[in-house]
Amino acid sequence: MKKRSWMTMLLVLVLATSMLVGCAKGEETNSAGDTSKVEQQKPVEINIGTMTYGESPSSDLESVLQLNEKLNVKLKIDFYPINNYKEKLNALLASKSLPDVVLIEDINDPAFSTAIDQGAFWDLTPFLPDYPNLAGYPENAINNIKFKGKSYGIPRVRPLDGHESLLIREDWLKNVGLTAPTTMEEFYKVLEAFTKNDPDKNGKNDTYGMVQASVSPYMMTMFGAGTAWKETADGGLEPYWLTAEAREGLEFWSKAYGDGLITPDLPVMKSSQVKEMMIQGKAGISFGNINEAFIFGQELQKIKPEAELKAYEIPAAKDGKKYNEQAYGYYGLFLVNKSVSEDKLKKILEVYNETATQEGYNLVTYGIKDKDYTVSEDGSIVQTDEGKKQGYGTATTAQWISGFFNKYQRAEGPGMPADVLEYNRKLIDTISESSIKNPAAGLPNTEAWMEKGGDWQKKFVDMYTNVVIKKSSLADWDKFINGLKADPSFQQHLKDTSDAYKASK
Repeated sequence: MKKRSWMTMLLVLVLATSMLVGCAKGEETNSAGDTSKVEQQKPVEINIGTMTYGESPSSDLESVLQLNEKLNVKLKIDFYPINNYKEKLNALLASKSLPDVVLIEDINDPAFSTAIDQGAFWDLTPFLPDYPNLAGYPENAINNIKFKGKSYGIPRVRPLDGHESLLIREDWLKNVGLTAPTTMEEFYKVLEAFTKNDPDKNGKNDTYGMVQASVSPYMMTMFGAGTAWKETADGGLEPYWLTAEAREGLEFWSKAYGDGLITPDLPVMKSSQVKEMMIQGKAGISFGNINEAFIFGQELQKIKPEAELKAYEIPAAKDGKKYNEQAYGYYGLFLVNKSVSEDKLKKILEVYNETATQEGYNLVTYGIKDKDYTVSEDGSIVQTDEGKKQGYGTATTAQWISGFFNKYQRAEGPGMPADVLEYNRKLIDTISESSIKNPAAGLPNTEAWMEKGGDWQKKFVDMYTNVVIKKSSLADWDKFINGLKADPSFQQHLKDTSDAYKASK
């Protein structure tokens, strides 16, 4: 009995001691936890590498400091000049010294796609749904940057539609007694009238129907050839230039060029010269963003006050349908270095979620409202001299964020009257209903394309251009296409792309 009592006392003593030790450890744990909390309150340092088209802005800009304070981060942004951007990234990748976040232009860039395969970057797929502004980007824009079905990047968003429209001299249409073309036959008649019927009424034969800088994919896609690729009857894919519709388009443009309806120096003309030709009243139609009708038109009216430039949807193809090319919805994407912790990754996504709002975008891009920029009654941004002096702008400070998505960006412009803005936005809505995405977007490049794609692409552009300007014939084109179809490497490229497409559906 006495022995049992002694054992009982010993057990109580052990338990009491354990509890004391446990409490002490608990205190230590809490103390460590408190320390951790203090450490978590320290700003999270985030290094970002991106491009700039101008002088490198400072990381001490007031806009960045405001973000730092609001999100408890310390952003360090390295801006690399656009002229040698790719070389800089490749050097950083090779030396394993990439920053926490880096902007790349193409998910299929061989160096970076290999690095992704090797686990160098975070798979963002399970994280993005938790960040509503990023998850709210257009589905096509997100899907177009996927790599092997996963989201490894944050897309730097751009509009999907509004880049492919016809800018037409409305006053010329009235002068020649025609209306905006709705079919290819009407389109050709307008080109002829703008070239041969003295549309500017100056008594001289000095105008062209259309001005165009080099050949454009639009010249084929508008005939129903597809956007870059087109689905085949068996569910596979073929490049748009292999289609019968592409040949039909080529025939149309070759005839128009031969009839003198297009500016003769098409192969060497620059985009800036297209704008000059329109402003100088030398041509009546060009391809362009919808808002460029207003932007170019303002300059045109300084020379010819009676001139009126208006944007229109492209005409219908032979089957009665309109085929607008849908853009990819992004330009470049941000990858997150796998060397950062998951907690830091979430902080990075918090920053990008914040700057994906219009307010966040304006702050980063233009600085402090009413100091670095003002907002006009029509909603357009006007930079102050101070804002320009600080280096804010779309070419500089906006280059490190993914931005907010504005469907109507290519419909809007500073000083645009309300009726023009309403017309342009409706035109975007109309085009959006029928624009066609590239079905191969998001598919990896094939080995055959990596090896020979550059050569195939050059030969295609050369032959395409030569046929348009009558240097080569349509028979030469057919021979070129048949040669490709007989090339085993090209056939392997088609098979691999089609297989990847079928597997992705």
